[in-house]
Amino acid sequence: MIKLSQRVRQIRDWCGFNDIYYLKSHLRFPKESLDEVLQIYDEGYFIHHRGNDGDGWLSCALHGWGVNKPEYWRTMNPSGYGFTENQVNYGWTELQEIAPRTKEFLLDNFDTSKMRRARFMLLEPGGYISEHSDGDGRNIFSAINAAITQPDNCYLRRTDTLEEVPFKPFDMFFYDNRVLHEARNNSNENRFHFIIHGFSNELGYNHFIKSFENEYPSTL
Repeated sequence: MIKLSQRVRQIRDWCGFNDIYYLKSHLRFPKESLDEVLQIYDEGYFIHHRGNDGDGWLSCALHGWGVNKPEYWRTMNPSGYGFTENQVNYGWTELQEIAPRTKEFLLDNFDTSKMRRARFMLLEPGGYISEHSDGDGRNIFSAINAAITQPDNCYLRRTDTLEEVPFKPFDMFFYDNRVLHEARNNSNENRFHFIIHGFSNELGYNHFIKSFENEYPSTL
């Protein structure tokens, strides 16, 4: 485990030094997730997310937290609702009944006992996420973003260079959400993505290392 974590730090620091904003995952998100997210949408589970940071930005948690039990509508960190980490419990929300294939994918590829939030994300037509950073320092290992749908004229990009993450449906990317970034949906279709936090463990380390070695062979 120590050697794996050292390798992850080495890759993370190399990406920061070389100003790498995203890293394509070697995994593919399951196509069945599309039918699942459409049902979740039709049943009204999406709620507005971080309303001060954009418009038409919604979310719901498949794996998340709650005080007594995990709840789908707790889309921000506990601190965003006035709780500390030791006051909450992480686990599967009621959405697991609607999204069994997505849950199975997470179970197969991540240590979900260590997972924090894993959320469906919606950017409505005309919606946008304002320029923001999710932390200090560079860290390409901070989040995984998977595209379920990716209509034309949608982007997630850093704001200094306007470099876009080259999403196609069911592609997954590690991306450095500590770089100032923004998103917009200029299409007339909903854009559904899925974001994973909490994969700093052996499975997550191996996933990251393999993805890096696929994209940057013979480096480091």
